[in-house]
Amino acid sequence: MKKFTKQALAIVTIAAFAVAGCKKGSDGSFDRSTGAGGPFTGADSVIVGNISASRTLSPGKVYKLKGVVYVTGGAKLTIKPGTVLTTGDAVNYKVDPSSAVVNAIAGVLVITKGASIDAVGTPSQPIVFTSPKASGSRVAGDFGGLIVLGQSTTNRATAPQIEGLPKYDANGVALGIDITYGGSIPADNSGKIQYVRIEYGGFKLAPDNEINGLTLGGVGSGTTLDHIQVSYGADDAFEFFGGTVNAKYLLAVGNDDDDFDTDFGFSGNIQYAIGLKDPSSTHSTSGGVSDSNGIESDNDGTGTTASPRTKPTYSNFTLLGYSTTSTGLRAGNRWRRNSDLSITNSIIAGYNTAAEFQSGTETSATPGGFNNNNVHAFTTVFSPATATSLTGSTNATSTDVNPDAFVALGIRGTRTLSPFYTTAVSGSYNFSNLTPRVAGSTKGAVLTANLSEWNSGWVQFSPQTSID
Repeated sequence: MKKFTKQALAIVTIAAFAVAGCKKGSDGSFDRSTGAGGPFTGADSVIVGNISASRTLSPGKVYKLKGVVYVTGGAKLTIKPGTVLTTGDAVNYKVDPSSAVVNAIAGVLVITKGASIDAVGTPSQPIVFTSPKASGSRVAGDFGGLIVLGQSTTNRATAPQIEGLPKYDANGVALGIDITYGGSIPADNSGKIQYVRIEYGGFKLAPDNEINGLTLGGVGSGTTLDHIQVSYGADDAFEFFGGTVNAKYLLAVGNDDDDFDTDFGFSGNIQYAIGLKDPSSTHSTSGGVSDSNGIESDNDGTGTTASPRTKPTYSNFTLLGYSTTSTGLRAGNRWRRNSDLSITNSIIAGYNTAAEFQSGTETSATPGGFNNNNVHAFTTVFSPATATSLTGSTNATSTDVNPDAFVALGIRGTRTLSPFYTTAVSGSYNFSNLTPRVAGSTKGAVLTANLSEWNSGWVQFSPQTSID
């Protein structure tokens, strides 16, 4: 969730290797077995309008999302392993029917309340939402984003509308789609998203009204979320507006704004999550300074004490900024606007400020909510150091100019790469960079016991040159 003016979107071109263009099989469909990847120049299968009856998308085709595609009326969208979805032709929409401003949008998939998604890939055949452009020319905002709306609890008195979506067509006529979320069903089930990558997403509809990589509004605990990567998006990687959904094995790489953002009473549990900032990506700003964080959390936009209170329960996070000091990032954690919190067994490093507690959170959060973490900052570890979340807590801290030494991550023995990610090393970067050097460590997202969950093949550290 953004309150800033975005810098010009530009991702550094990588020329590590050339990739083949889209190849078609004998039946005219895109054959992924021959390495289909952008540019997707053919209209293999275009999806437009509403999906109001259950539908299955199969691999072997590249599906182009024309405009905003809504799954409605209780329908289920099933996406088979290995399927690629990308951006089709743009459609014109309006935010305000009386306004002359028209927005051209494409590549957005929305699962509305009561509908569901069954996007279950495999480690060897992940489902990929990505840019339609060729290797070396992909930028944030090429794809729209994936939005799931559920009927779980929020702290809003009336059902809010999800940000980033228009409500009117180009002529100012209402679309007639319910884009609200939330309700009274904590265990609501919006389906499954597993072994999925979302690349180069993000669209700014209007100021403070953007689409994230994966947006979850009022999604319930009956929903399954795991093994999901969001890379080089123009806004947040993962945003949770209320809801009770739990998740594990989440990876954010090179995104513009926050890696993990919670709001409006979110109370789910997330374990094993990674946020890696890339110096070559764009960074959000607010008031002329960086507003790009590893974690950001609000109770709501104005910091009320509305109930249920936003309180994510995070454990085993690895949040890494840069290996040297930079003005491009803000904080590893930014807890504000009366948000509560619980974060444990995590590693935070490479930010000028490691954790900020602001706007009511510093005095009203649960004592000891920030505990048993390894925390590095170039300048300020905790702001303020008296925040109630630190009361009775035990955290290892450092302001060393060499965060690599403190976080103690990387290949045991002879290490060849820093744990801090950059596009320059993306081709050889892997999860060995994020494993603890100390055997038996239980901090961070990548442990000896769960290494196979991360490195089984579903992750892509070089999306600029990948052939999905």
